[in-house]
Amino acid sequence: MQTSNLEIDLLRSFAAVADTGSFTAGAELVARTQSAVSVQVKRLEEIVGRRVFERTSRSLALTPEGETLLGYARRILALNDESVRRIASPPVAGEIRLGITEYFVPNELPTLLARFAAAHPGVHLEVRMGLSRDLRGELARKELDAVIVRLTPRERANAIWSEPQVWVAHEAFEVAPGAVLPLALLRAPCMLRQHALESMKRLKRPCKVAFSGSSMVSVQAAVSAGIGVSIVPRSSVAAGMRVLPNGRNYPDAGRLDIGVLRGSGARVEIVDALERVAAQALRVIAVTSRSS
Repeated sequence: MQTSNLEIDLLRSFAAVADTGSFTAGAELVARTQSAVSVQVKRLEEIVGRRVFERTSRSLALTPEGETLLGYARRILALNDESVRRIASPPVAGEIRLGITEYFVPNELPTLLARFAAAHPGVHLEVRMGLSRDLRGELARKELDAVIVRLTPRERANAIWSEPQVWVAHEAFEVAPGAVLPLALLRAPCMLRQHALESMKRLKRPCKVAFSGSSMVSVQAAVSAGIGVSIVPRSSVAAGMRVLPNGRNYPDAGRLDIGVLRGSGARVEIVDALERVAAQALRVIAVTSRSS
């Protein structure tokens, strides 16, 4: 019996379409045209003798056979990439004390860390979550080897992730015209706190800090409870919140830029590996966000 071979390029394009939920976004991820990726997926379906996607004019979903194939495709691609990486360069091993800001794509962070652990099993990660200002201090005191934090405008060119910031409130939040606007903010010093207060000052809109939190989670909880309005990165919008439209009452909230800062004693090869994995994962997230 002749055995069919699954080509790596076909599997990579198939996985990209499955990850992003569209042929257009998947094609962008693998740097091919949409038509080329469509041909690749069709060729893959011919090899396995089954349809892998159910396609309509409005939706794209994996078939049961596609779900099964995707699991194998991920394992094959991971082995392929690992073998190339191992041969091309020696395995990365050691320890890294990593600080990560609470602003950093919270819903995707576990997946990103899992990808790094799978790609570099010889590296022991010690991760601490916190606010950017605190993590920068620990980096300066050599308590951390590297940090993923909010960048200043001067550091923005080194960003690995950027996203808009938005004004948010409880789904049922309403404030009467002229009434004092309650704000739920992180404690000072904080760039988001400063931006929110300065925005209200420029508008000459009366406001008060109704809640000062020590973490992004506490601010999210306060907003979801209806205690006040806040500014958060778009990826931090949680259940029970609604995004307030930009306009006269809520001016542009700016952007969040995130990057990696290295300590003087950081192992260069480990931080380089971390940045590579992060860049790959974030590229998938960015493409998926644009296509949704």
